[in-house]
Amino acid sequence: MIQRIYKKEYSEVSHPFPTAVRKPGFMEAGYVEEEYFFEGTANVYEEAGEKTRRVIHENLPYCNRFLVRKPAQGERFSGNIVVEILNATAGFDIERMWVVGAKELMRGGDIYVGITSKPDVLDSLKKADHARYAPISWKITYERPENQYGGLDKAALPRKADCETGLFWDMLTELAEILRTDTEFIPEGKKRYLYLAGWSQSAAYMYTYLNYFAFPAAGLSVFDGYLAAGGVHSFVVPLNQNDYGKEQDVRKNMITYMPVPFISVQTESENAYFDGIKTRQEDSDREDLKYRVYEIAGATHDTKFSMIDYYAGDPDMEKIGIVPDFPSVDDYPNDYPYEYCFYAVYRMLFSWVREGKCPPHGERIEVDGDGRNKTDALGNAVSGMRTPFLDVPAAVYYPYCAVKRANGEIVKHGLFGHMEPFSKRKLEKLYGNLENYRKLVEGSAQKHMEAGFLLPEDVTDCVEEAIQRVVKLSTHNRGNESEILEL
Repeated sequence: MIQRIYKKEYSEVSHPFPTAVRKPGFMEAGYVEEEYFFEGTANVYEEAGEKTRRVIHENLPYCNRFLVRKPAQGERFSGNIVVEILNATAGFDIERMWVVGAKELMRGGDIYVGITSKPDVLDSLKKADHARYAPISWKITYERPENQYGGLDKAALPRKADCETGLFWDMLTELAEILRTDTEFIPEGKKRYLYLAGWSQSAAYMYTYLNYFAFPAAGLSVFDGYLAAGGVHSFVVPLNQNDYGKEQDVRKNMITYMPVPFISVQTESENAYFDGIKTRQEDSDREDLKYRVYEIAGATHDTKFSMIDYYAGDPDMEKIGIVPDFPSVDDYPNDYPYEYCFYAVYRMLFSWVREGKCPPHGERIEVDGDGRNKTDALGNAVSGMRTPFLDVPAAVYYPYCAVKRANGEIVKHGLFGHMEPFSKRKLEKLYGNLENYRKLVEGSAQKHMEAGFLLPEDVTDCVEEAIQRVVKLSTHNRGNESEILEL
């Protein structure tokens, strides 16, 4: 039970990690950022049968934190509260659902809450600001048997042997209950709609939460809607730390009961490399299964924008000793702008929850008999959720990159894709000139806007970015800056 919540103040020498305040557009959007610590006790659970649980440890003390990003003027609050399970895979709190959706959330007046989900990130928090984060603790005092963790990817394994990942489930449920009613950090006066969001490992957290905690009684849901993105479906999050490494059925990451709207968003990476194909489901509008899935063609799990550009020059990242980069011998990281898709998806989810407006069905990426994504004559994925950047491409977007191991072996890396820009000659052969290219891009943007997959507010930016990219990419052709498309 949460017993105390208190605000951590900003000062000249101390601020939250990560912070959005220094990012472009945040202050201009009239937003403020706050951080709260919360203390209490939580139970630890284990499975007691299919989608049932039992308590194995009661009332363990903890201290955790959450971030709040909201309109400075309370009257701008839309009523939407998006709670992100911050991703711990890289050893620090990755706020990916904020990164890919911040523009839409801020222009809508939505509130964002990011909750630390795993004690793996405690070292990075304390490197960022030891004094500020010293109280955070998930430590336990009981002994548990040694766990060899089986064959799990090291990135998913708990880093803290003296902590308990399983404390999180009660923290999340009780925080949601407080967000429904609290008036200290959530403005009064509007009906509140709570949404749970997660990326990658955090999407796997969501599936476990849905199976065991999200529906406490018939007709009740802790959250009003769910958005799981970049889900690594080969990884099933256990209820407690000692169960990491035990054999799990990936079908636990499938949705079989969902009385409130749920949207899943996948990139090419998840289909091709992380068992997305094994848990592929059809859309549903049944009252007990409200489900949509969108597969973004061209995009990969990590992109230049979301993993490199967003953190570039961030002094806090340098302080914790983690500066994300492109782990490949390929020349160009995948920079497919999938944020346009996420802006649309967020709005679809909000409309579905608040107005009962079912979102459109999206085409799935075509796959071959082995579950691999099919490609067209230009080398890009066939079908899927698309944008002008793929309808009228200026590059081939691959769902992998080539990584050189210490022994010199080159292997495919499925988290981060790469791209190969078309040459000036190829661009001219495909599109003739920049004027014609613009017409094709505008036609594509109009089509996707009418279908609901590109927001009207984003059409102009999308078109102009596509034009800028084709000019920039053409200058990359063998480094010849004179090789640009002529008007």
